[in-house]
Amino acid sequence: MGAFGLGIVILFLACLACGVPVFIAMGVSAVVGSYLLGGTSNLLQDAAVGAYDALNSFVLLAVPLYILAGTLLEQTGLSVRLFTFAASLVSGIRGGLGVATVIACSIFAAISGSSVATAATIGLVAIPALSSNGYSLARAGGLVAAGGTLGILIPPSIALLLFGVLTDQSIGALFIAGVIPGIVLACLMALYTAAVNPRDPNSRSPSRAEILRATIDAGPILLLPILIFTSIYSGIATATEAAALAVSYIVIVGVASRTLGWKQLVQAGLSAAHASVMIFMLVAFGALMTHFFTLTGVPQGVATLIAKSGLGFFGIVTLMVIFYLILGMFLEALSMMLITIPILYPIARAAGIDPLAFGVFVVLAIEMAQITPPVGINLFTISQIGKIPFESISKAIIPYVVLLVLMMYFVVYWQDLATWLPRTMNYKQ
Repeated sequence: MGAFGLGIVILFLACLACGVPVFIAMGVSAVVGSYLLGGTSNLLQDAAVGAYDALNSFVLLAVPLYILAGTLLEQTGLSVRLFTFAASLVSGIRGGLGVATVIACSIFAAISGSSVATAATIGLVAIPALSSNGYSLARAGGLVAAGGTLGILIPPSIALLLFGVLTDQSIGALFIAGVIPGIVLACLMALYTAAVNPRDPNSRSPSRAEILRATIDAGPILLLPILIFTSIYSGIATATEAAALAVSYIVIVGVASRTLGWKQLVQAGLSAAHASVMIFMLVAFGALMTHFFTLTGVPQGVATLIAKSGLGFFGIVTLMVIFYLILGMFLEALSMMLITIPILYPIARAAGIDPLAFGVFVVLAIEMAQITPPVGINLFTISQIGKIPFESISKAIIPYVVLLVLMMYFVVYWQDLATWLPRTMNYKQ
């Protein structure tokens, strides 16, 4: 059965090589595999029911809502105030605007849950400011693309939400688990930025009045992450209900500040719908492929093979890091997660990795995929926004890929980074 499962994996890879969209490749491979297993009766009906069951989840409603929150905020143009606020805090230090970019990405990440939305929204503001203050376009683009990856680690995180659905883990606990690693990664990025960039030529220490003015202007945006965190962590709202609150809040703020009209509202809705449909198609057809893998025993076979290989903990973790690094060069991030979790999750549990820590590990891996050429979507997004040659930004991103790899090791060797906060909050839902 293992060899048979391997054959279907080869079929899936062949479909990808021929340019077939990932979700179609998943569906075709799963249906063909089920047919060859002898499931000829009601084959397509069973596939339809399986896809429906995968999407029939209240938790998944949070995905389009968080995406809509990000697209609405992008349309309002309030990201300019967010960047101004971040710059007012750190503009006087070495590499201040670069550090401000990381701060702005972190705050926006705590609203949208999307890597691309974070990179695109902050990039529109940050890249011109960085380039006019001595940063090369490639370095500025690499910084924004890397900062955008915080969007899928700092909660609310769409990737952590999907991980919870796939592994039957608490979404709230996973969100809490991402807080400390997200802050640590943001600090590492900020420290690296301050270390490698000279003092900005036009930098100066802002006055208290300027900081206060920038804080007041950005106040409505700064309150939103607090609203989301408080509602989820206090138990007042679920992750899905908090997403609905976030959308309502942004609409109210946008209308009140006259930055959101019907045109922007429609455009934000269309963008969110497009992104949500793509994710749901991946989830639906990924569930079919996961079911097929379970029937053929592929995850258990791979886990047994690794267990008998004699690899220690470091060897297993390194193997997973290399596996994700290679896959990230060819697969889109969420597709990669849907394909690998059914196989690697049992291996991680057998190796003694806590589910929450492994969830953060996987999200760090797909963050890496967001900025790994030739398929890194953040690189393409920033290359288009900043008119930066793709080759240049690909070189500038290498140090940030190294930081992500280091964080992957940190989170499995010191699992308290992910598990301490949920444990101290006695989070069991």
